[in-house]
Amino acid sequence: MIDHIGLFVADANERAEFYAKLLAPLGYEKKHEFPGAVCFANAEDGDSVWLESPKDGNPVVPTHVAFRAKSEDAIKAFHEAGLAAGGVDNGQPGPRPNYSPTYYAAFIHDPDGNNIEAMLS
Repeated sequence: MIDHIGLFVADANERAEFYAKLLAPLGYEKKHEFPGAVCFANAEDGDSVWLESPKDGNPVVPTHVAFRAKSEDAIKAFHEAGLAAGGVDNGQPGPRPNYSPTYYAAFIHDPDGNNIEAMLS
């Protein structure tokens, strides 16, 4: 089991508002903020994601992160919140039978090109 992950974005402190809106439907809240780093933690299980600004001028290399959701409604709310916050649709909420018979997900590209997913399987 993973306790926390780091996700690189161009400016962690600027992206905090976007991620606060995006992750709220999945139970995440902002817990810590430092120059160049912001932590969002899940109130239920304590799992966390740290937004980090690259050091020494390194570029952001987009990645894919999937967050487990509790319901299809939470996934729909995640997707709507991501779009409202300025994210780009990368997959409407819906079944993904090519992944597995019970997989349901939605995808949002954040402003730095990271592919953020909410899913049930």
